[in-house]
Amino acid sequence: MSYDLMMRQALKYHDEGQWDKALNLYQQILETTPNHPIVLNLTGLALQSKGLHKQATVFFSKAIIQNPQSAEYYFNLAWSEERCGEIAEALKSYQQALKLQPNIKEAYNALGNIYLTTNNIDKAKKNYETALTLDPSYVEPQANLAKIDNDIPQLMSLEKKYPYEALIPYYLALILRNNHKIEEALEAAKRAEKLQSHEEYLLLTAELYLDCEKKHIAADYFQRVLAINPKSVTALINLANMELDSITAEKFYKKALDIEPDNIDAHINYANFLYQEKRLNESLEEYRQAVILDPKRSEISNNLGIIQKDLGEYDEALGLFLNALFKQPLCKEYTLNIAETLILLSQTDKNKAAKIAANWQQKMPDNIFACRLNEILNEKDSENTINYTRELFNQFAENFEQLMTKLNYQLPQKIADLLGEITGTIIDLGCGTGLIGAVLKNNNNKLIGVDISSAMLKQAKLKNIYDTLIEDDINNYCRQLPPANFVIAADVFGYIGKLDSIIEKVFPRNFCFSIAVDNTCKNYKLTNSGRYCHNSDYVKKLLHKAGYLNILEYQTQLRQEKGEPVQGIIFIAKEY
Repeated sequence: MSYDLMMRQALKYHDEGQWDKALNLYQQILETTPNHPIVLNLTGLALQSKGLHKQATVFFSKAIIQNPQSAEYYFNLAWSEERCGEIAEALKSYQQALKLQPNIKEAYNALGNIYLTTNNIDKAKKNYETALTLDPSYVEPQANLAKIDNDIPQLMSLEKKYPYEALIPYYLALILRNNHKIEEALEAAKRAEKLQSHEEYLLLTAELYLDCEKKHIAADYFQRVLAINPKSVTALINLANMELDSITAEKFYKKALDIEPDNIDAHINYANFLYQEKRLNESLEEYRQAVILDPKRSEISNNLGIIQKDLGEYDEALGLFLNALFKQPLCKEYTLNIAETLILLSQTDKNKAAKIAANWQQKMPDNIFACRLNEILNEKDSENTINYTRELFNQFAENFEQLMTKLNYQLPQKIADLLGEITGTIIDLGCGTGLIGAVLKNNNNKLIGVDISSAMLKQAKLKNIYDTLIEDDINNYCRQLPPANFVIAADVFGYIGKLDSIIEKVFPRNFCFSIAVDNTCKNYKLTNSGRYCHNSDYVKKLLHKAGYLNILEYQTQLRQEKGEPVQGIIFIAKEY
């Protein structure tokens, strides 16, 4: 086949998008004329169209050597450099293209995109505006400027004017999603991907379906992405996260890491998977890889700490949790992890735990948990535990009942069995999520729930069993306690040491409550778990002093704590 015939056939394949056939002919031509700048450039464009940008840059660079005055070659090189993540190189190549040919509107738009990714908003806008001076009808910089300003009305106006441009509804979807308007965002994303089945558009639609908890539709979209780009790490990670079969899920994670070994999200998600599979040492190694890649991300330190805690390495876990908290001081999850781990460490090395708690408080004197843990571990009792208790239960509220099930918590039913059917008004002190109310409620009584935690009360309200819910400290509430047939305090006094004023104020109402018992202490003591236990004789003396004459005691197991049963007593006290 002659050179001219071969070139015409290659160009035909190129125009038809038959890239492999075109590349085959380009290669044959270059074997005889290896420095042909036009063929080198065309080869780069074909590779670029296949997404092989790294290889494309080689051919564009060779074309530039042969013709350094071609603005087109510099532009093409910059385009592939940008997609390889070589931002500085792309910037220089775009600028050189414009130096050779100052009226390339696409180059100005591309420069605007680069400046936008580096958060140089002023330069981004300037380049978009320059592109528009060259062509006022150029859609992309118009959309880019509207996106920078989060201008939804402008984007909607542009979509009406240019209904064939997929980029506009894609930008709309991004902004709407950031504004938590998920349904509207999804509709915009679907309009974008119907206009153009671009990988990014399909990924956004898939993620929005995930936001709507429509996993099966999201999975179909991620599969469509893989059909376009089998090396889409984002699609692979998401499919792995949704996969019920652990063997298949792991294959997806490993494939993602084979494609991009330095992808931090792939390492984190794979580590989470291994943790759920109870493969702690493997999970630990994945998180360590993630730390190497991005040592500043606090959640990685936190997740590493969770594994170390599960492995019983409390010292290392605390170091990681504290590191995470110092990076993100307002994160309550990290605070709770430190508090829990300090308590675990105190079981084996109380002195070390106390020193760490004291150091934590010194560095974060306004942190409620740091202050309280320092008191607990250094055996400094405090009446000022209200803020600590409030924050503690606000954090646990959503998962509280699951946690109590794991701890074999059966106290509500035991109390219900002892009291039978109660009529009249019941005041539930420290009602929490309403576990007691759920077993005591009937058509002949009225329930009043009192709790210090607004988050707990929110969960209790969902049960629709309380006639009244009140957010208050129970010590304060009892100062003006309304009439009631029964007052209940189930597993509440673990957070209150001195019970004198509460018992005195509840009298003469019938009173049912529980305590964790320790008859070796004088009256009550603060344990390393952060809870109080009480001497049963101390409690009975208070009941008698208040005026209760009929006092019944029932030995019981309150819950499990660190695998061991917590022994307690249920008291039922009546005036006569």
